[in-house]
Amino acid sequence: MATSYEFHTRDPDKLSDSEVLAAAHERVEAYLAFLRSERLGNDVIDVSELPCSKVSLENSIRLVIATEPRKPVRRRLASAGLTLAQFQPDVGARVSIEPAYGVNSKTSQSSARAFSRFDAALERMAKDIDRLRRLFVQSEAMAERGFEQPNMGPPFKEDGTYTWYGHH
Repeated sequence: MATSYEFHTRDPDKLSDSEVLAAAHERVEAYLAFLRSERLGNDVIDVSELPCSKVSLENSIRLVIATEPRKPVRRRLASAGLTLAQFQPDVGARVSIEPAYGVNSKTSQSSARAFSRFDAALERMAKDIDRLRRLFVQSEAMAERGFEQPNMGPPFKEDGTYTWYGHH
C-alpha cells in the first residue's frame, strides 16, 4: 500500500475519484500507524482516541479493500479493520482485559455499576465485530469481482479499439 499520496483537499463535495481514494489511503495509513504505536491487545478504548472518526475509518478501509488487487493485502486490511470494534463511545480511560484468577464472587453495589458500563461496551464491541466482518467480506468480494475474473481479456477489441468501460 502506498504511503506517499499527495493531494490537497478541495471542497469535499467536488473531490475526484482519485482524490477520494487518496484520502482513504491516508486515513488507513494513519490508522495502521496508530495501531503499531498503541499495541491494542484486547483493550477497550474510547472512540475519541482514534486519529479520525470511526465511520470515516470504516468507509476508508472498505474502499481500500475494494480497490486493492492483492488478496493477502485485502485480508490484512480486513483484519486490521476489525480492531475498530475495540473503540467504543463512553469508555473513558483505556480498559485492559486480562484474565483474573481467584476473584471473589461478592461484588459491591458500586462495582456492579462500573461493570454494567463495561459490559455495555463489550456488548457493543461484539456487535461491531459482526457488522465490520460483514462489511469487509463484502468489500473483499467486490475486489474479487473486479480483479480476479478468470476470463478477463485485454481491453482492446480485435479491430484495435479500446473498451473504456472495462475488460470484456
